[in-house]
Formats: sequence, C-alpha cells, structure tokens
Amino acid sequence: MSDYHEAKTLALSAQLAGSPTGSHNKPSLSAWPSHIVPLGQRVELQCDSHINYYAFKLYKEHGNPIPQIQGRPFQKIFALNPVTSAHAGTYRCHGFDSHYSFKILAISDPVEIIISGIHKKPFLLALQPPLVDLGQKVTLECRSEIMFDTFVLTSHKNGTIKDSFKLSAEYHLGGSQANFSIGPVTPDHAGTYKCYGSYNHSPYEWSDSSDPIDIKITGLYKKPFLSALMGPVVMPGENMTLSCVSDLQFDMFHLSREGSPKEQGLPSVKSHNGTFQANFHLGPVVQAGYYRCYGSFRNTSYLWSTPSDPLYLPVTGKRTSYISHTVTEADSTTNTHRNLHMLIGLSVTMILVFLIILLFSFCFAKKSKSQEQASESHLSSVRKQEQRNRAIMNQDSDVRTILNSQDPEREEVQEVTYLKFDQMIFKQKLTTPNSQIPKKFSTDPSVYMEVRKC
Repeated sequence: MSDYHEAKTLALSAQLAGSPTGSHNKPSLSAWPSHIVPLGQRVELQCDSHINYYAFKLYKEHGNPIPQIQGRPFQKIFALNPVTSAHAGTYRCHGFDSHYSFKILAISDPVEIIISGIHKKPFLLALQPPLVDLGQKVTLECRSEIMFDTFVLTSHKNGTIKDSFKLSAEYHLGGSQANFSIGPVTPDHAGTYKCYGSYNHSPYEWSDSSDPIDIKITGLYKKPFLSALMGPVVMPGENMTLSCVSDLQFDMFHLSREGSPKEQGLPSVKSHNGTFQANFHLGPVVQAGYYRCYGSFRNTSYLWSTPSDPLYLPVTGKRTSYISHTVTEADSTTNTHRNLHMLIGLSVTMILVFLIILLFSFCFAKKSKSQEQASESHLSSVRKQEQRNRAIMNQDSDVRTILNSQDPEREEVQEVTYLKFDQMIFKQKLTTPNSQIPKKFSTDPSVYMEVRKC
C-alpha cells in the first residue's frame, strides 16, 4: 500500500472512530485458530458486524504488500492457505455499503498475523517448580543459541493465546536469553506458556515455539489427605499404593514427588463412606522422597488445592517404610541431624572395613613370603642332598673302576653285588699290595670291603 493510501485509510479510520455512528458500527476482525500461524499452515481472517448489509474488503497495512489481497472483497471469512513469510503483517477489514461499494462505512481494529517457524526454536525453563503457591512468584527463562533481538512469552488457556509479553534479549555465552518474572501469581496466571525469538528488522517473523511449560497454581481449595495402603514396612518387590482422600467432590487427584517435574493424575472415585479418593499404584520400584497430593476440578484444571501433608517414603536395600507428617522447622533440623549421624556412621564403617582388608592383605603377604622362604629352603636342602648322593655315587664309580682295572674278573661280580644293594653304599679299601692280591675272587668280604649305612 502506498504512503498516500495508508495515510488516507488511517485518517478515515480516525474520522469514523470519532463519530458515534462509526464507532458503533465498526466491524471486528479476528484470526482463527490463532494470529500466530506456523509456516505452511492455514489461518482464517473473519470480519463480523451486527449490520447485515455490509460487504468487506481486506487491506494489509504493514509488512510486504500482497497485490492479491489488497482491496479484495469477501463475505466475512478470508482464508490464507498456506501461509508464507510474505503473509506476516498487520491487517484491517473495511465495511462497505452493499449498494454503494465505493462508500466506506467502517474500518476494523488491526490484527497482526505472526508467522512462526522461520527460525530454530528456543528453550523455555522454569527456574522454580511449576507448581506455584497462590501469591508466590515464578521465573521463566527463554534462551537460544541464536542471537535474537527479542523474546516473546505467550500464555495459552483452553487452546487459545491469552496474553503475550516481550523482552529485549540479553547476550550471554554465545547465545541470547531473557527472564520473564511472573507474579505474585493469581488464578489468571495459570496455564501453558511458550516462548519465541525474533529480530527487530522482521518483527512479524518469529522462531518456532519452544516446548510448553504448564504453570499450575496451588492453594485454592482445602487440602486432601495422603496415606499408604500397606503396612508400616514394605519389602523389596512389593507394590506400593498411595491413597489421596478428600471430603470435597474433586474431579481429579494429582500425586507429585518433591524434586520431580512430573506428576500423576487420576479421576476421583466416590467411596462407600461418602468421601472421594484416588489410589496411585507406584509399583515395586519406589523412588525415595516426599510425596504430596492435590485435588482439582475439570473446568479449572490448572487450579489445584492446597497440598496434602507430605508422606515420606525412604527406600533401602532390605525394606521400604513410610512416615507421614507435616514438615516443620523442627522436623527439618531433626532430619538434618539424623542424616549427619548416618553419614558419620557410614564413614566410620567404611574406614574400619578398609583397615580390616588392609590387615588381611598384610598377613596374607607375610604368610606367602614365609611359605616361599620355607619352600626355597626345602628345595636347597634337596639339591644339597642330591649333590652329596651324586658325589658318593661318583666316588663309588671311581672305586669300581680302579678295582676292575686291577682285576677284570671282578667287574661282573662287583656289578652284581652293587645292584643287589641299592640302599647301601660300599666303600672298598685295598688291604694288601697289588702283587699279593689273589687271582681268584675271595668270598670273605672282611678282607677288602667295608660297609657303611646311609
């Protein structure tokens, strides 16, 4: 649209808005399902008026001009399908007399059409738990690795955008971020939140939406009662069931564990005594911590009751027991002291176990060394004995050699005599000169043989 045409349209709009008739007959322009449209999706622009003889024409005032749209007549609904970045901008609809199409009767308020999905989505984090007590504050941080100029936080309720908030981006660690502070919270702050990033030079082109975060407001109704449907001790492998009970006719009950962003929800069931309850089956694997339950109504699913008194479930390797009490400052101090004593006891036990293991290792090493020394001593003794036996055998062999050389006939007899006494060692001694030795072997051993036992 030219500057002249735009100025003329705005002047006419102001003129009509200033007159009683123009303000009263002004049509209304809306976008369905939302004025934030994902790239490639469909959006319908609808112009309504209580005067039936209106005809409408659509004009785009800001953003890239689209000739096919400028001044195009339509009957109440004008569809943009599929949307591109060129469709981003500000739109108005003009009302005309059905008989005089040149006569403008009224101009609607502007509607911004935002095209999302142009850039990569940012990340949305809740710096406090998403269960917020009535009157408290919560901070939502929107961050991205892209250097955006602006971040936009949108609040959704029943599938429609309720509010939006803009903040200039801060650059940090090679990226950008913005922190949105919400609160003190009221029931109006409950709902689903998303964030987007954009640049100043293209304010109608946004990034893809972040993953949503649900903000639930607690403390609006009377608290229910949480208990365990088991005995005081639960053995490993047994199923744990927690029961949430209230005399208020809640539609839903919710169970949460401290430190966990997830919660379970179950529909309320009326019991035989007139109360309402829901039983949560945790199964054989139970995570230790404080558990609480809440009640809510179907038409206000983000508004919850005051939390029940906490139910503490400690989990050990041998058994699981439960303790139900209200957490106070004294309880907190007691738990801190108990945990400190347990930590000290565990540390002392680990030190004693380490010392015992070290002592056993030392004794085992000493015993092994003694056994090794004894084994070496025994082996040395065996070797010495073998050397002595070998020396004696060599000596005996030398004696036999001498005798055999002096009397060849003795060799066979001497050999038989030696083999016959394998446990005896014979030491032969000559008692007469070689010239006096008889030619025949004597049977008297006392003349030439001396026997010695081992």
